[in-house]
Amino acid sequence: MTDVVRQRKLVRLCTLMRVACATFVALLAALLVTTWIWPDLVLWAHPFVLNLRLSGVPLNAASALSTGERLAVGALGLPSLAALAWAFYRLDRLLRDFARSQFFERATVGHLRAFAGWLLVAKALSLVALHLRVAALAQFLGPRHVHAVVNLSTDDVAVLLICALLFVIAHMMEAGRDLAEENRGFV
Repeated sequence: MTDVVRQRKLVRLCTLMRVACATFVALLAALLVTTWIWPDLVLWAHPFVLNLRLSGVPLNAASALSTGERLAVGALGLPSLAALAWAFYRLDRLLRDFARSQFFERATVGHLRAFAGWLLVAKALSLVALHLRVAALAQFLGPRHVHAVVNLSTDDVAVLLICALLFVIAHMMEAGRDLAEENRGFV
């Protein structure tokens, strides 16, 4: 396979990933905003989604709240959504650098490190927001209607491990760049 063909495939893959990530973040934001503003939409009354929990809160509990209470509970998730959006922005920058074959540049490594860090921050904030939402529901609905929730899944652990792996890869890329710069100095 020629370098030109490889480069074209890389550009297409990076573009596909960028579009998929942007679509995912936009759909997630739209879903969160829609369900917190209008929890009684016909879609949610469908039998297959009666037990749907959005960000740890059952939708039937959200529909029992006033509009102001729903917005207050929903707003608790905005910091994690903002961190996730920023993480995907840094991923977009990283993929743009990859598409330009800038694999070991200082900025590229910085984007990878920032993506991993912001993804970690987003995950931590989402875990905190989950527990804050449950506490807010208990306050608004009364403790009899809300049960305490402690949530840590294998998905949460997987995200943490992926973030750690990305930090290691960024460190290796930085070491590779430093070694290449040192070798250029000998020539």
